[in-house]
Amino acid sequence: MSNGEQRVTDGSTGIKWGILAVVFLAVLCDGFDTAALAASVPAMARDWGVPVGDFTFPLALSNLGVVVGYVTAGWMGVALGRKRLLIGSVAACSILTVLSAVVLPLESIALFSVVRLAAGVSIGMLLPVAVSVSSDMVPERYRQRVSVGVTLGLPVGLIVGGFVGGPLLDLFGSGGIFWAGGIAAIPLLVAMAVVLEEPPTVGTKAEAKKAAGVARLFDPGLRVNTGLLWVFAFLAFIGAYTLSAWVPTLLLDYGFSANEAPIGLSVISFGGVLGILLAIPLTARVGISAVMAVTTALGVVAMGLFGLTSFGSWGVLLLLGCAGAGTMASQMGVLTMAVALYPVGTRTTGVGMAVAIGRIGTIVGPAVAGALIAQGMGASTIIVLAAVPVALACAAAITLALRDRRKADDDRIPPVLGPADRSPVL
Repeated sequence: MSNGEQRVTDGSTGIKWGILAVVFLAVLCDGFDTAALAASVPAMARDWGVPVGDFTFPLALSNLGVVVGYVTAGWMGVALGRKRLLIGSVAACSILTVLSAVVLPLESIALFSVVRLAAGVSIGMLLPVAVSVSSDMVPERYRQRVSVGVTLGLPVGLIVGGFVGGPLLDLFGSGGIFWAGGIAAIPLLVAMAVVLEEPPTVGTKAEAKKAAGVARLFDPGLRVNTGLLWVFAFLAFIGAYTLSAWVPTLLLDYGFSANEAPIGLSVISFGGVLGILLAIPLTARVGISAVMAVTTALGVVAMGLFGLTSFGSWGVLLLLGCAGAGTMASQMGVLTMAVALYPVGTRTTGVGMAVAIGRIGTIVGPAVAGALIAQGMGASTIIVLAAVPVALACAAAITLALRDRRKADDDRIPPVLGPADRSPVL
C-alpha cells in the first residue's frame, strides 16, 4: 500500500461507519437543496406574479456556483484540510439556505440569484470532498461500492425535499423549505465536528498541492480516460438535471397543481435510489463502466416513451421513476468512475473536475429547457429532447469500458473500472 493510502480500521471490514454516516448526510444536504430550489419555483412564480421561465437565471447561477465549488475543492482541501473544508461547506450551505428564505419577501429575482450563486459555491465544495474522504477511509476492495453508497445521499435528499416540499409550501409559503433545510443542518454540523477525522494525505504539503493539480489528470496514462469521463459527465448531467430542475413545472402540463408538482421530484429521486441500490452489487460484479452503460440506456428508453403516447398521472410518475433510476444512477457513476481512475492525491481534484464538467451540463440543460418552456413547448417534447444527450452518454460509457478492458488485457492487470473482488457486498 503506497504512501497516503494507509487507513484506520474498524472491525473486520476496515470501515468507519460513523464517518460514512455523517458524510452521507452531508451529501444529502446537496440533494435537499436541489429539491428545495426546484420545488419552490412554481410557488414563487405564482406568488410573485411572474412566468416560471423568469427563474431560469437563479437556477443557472446556482449551478454556476456549484461548478466554481467543484473546481476549487481540490486545492482548497489541501490548503484547509479536507475535514475543515467539509464542515465549513455544510455550515455555509446552512447559512445561505436560510438567507435564501430571508430574501424571498423582497421579490427580487436578481437578489435571490446572487444568494443562490453563493450557496452553489458552498454546495459545490461539499460533494467532491465528501466522496474523496469516504473512499480514502476504506480498503481498496470496498472503494467503488462505498463511493456509490455515499452519493446515494443526493437522491435521498431529493426525495426528502420532494415529499416535505408540498406540506412546507402549504404551511409556511415558498420560504418554508429553505428554512427547514438550513436549520436541519445544525445538528449535522455538531456530529461532523465530533466524528470526522482528517483523511490521509500524500507526502508533504508541497507534494500534496502538486498531486491535487488539474494537470495531473492529463498524465500520459490518464488523459484519454479523463476526456471520456468528462464527456460522459457533461451529457449525463444534462439529462439528470433538466428533469430535476424543471419536473415540478413540467408536471403542470399533466394536470398537477403547483403544490402537487413537487411529488415528481420525489418519484424521480425514489427511482434514482432504487437504481443506485441495484448499481452497488452490480458494480462489484461487472464494474462501474458497464453499469453506467446499462443505466443510461434505461434513462433513454424511459424518457423516449414520453414522446410515443399520452399517459395518465400514474403513468407519468412511473416513467419519471424509471427515468430517475437511469439518469441519477448515471450521475452517481461519474463520481465512482473518478474515484476508481485517480490515485489518492489526485482524487478530490479528479472527482471535482468531473462533476464540474457535469455541472456545466446542468447549466446548459435547464437553461435550454427554461427557454423552451418560455416559448410554450410541451412537457413531453422537452423530456424526449433531454434523452438525446443521455443516449450519447451511453456511447461514451461503452467506449470507456472497452478502452479500459483493452488496456487491462494488454498489460495483464485487472481493469481499473472493472469488477471488484468477490468479497461480500456491503
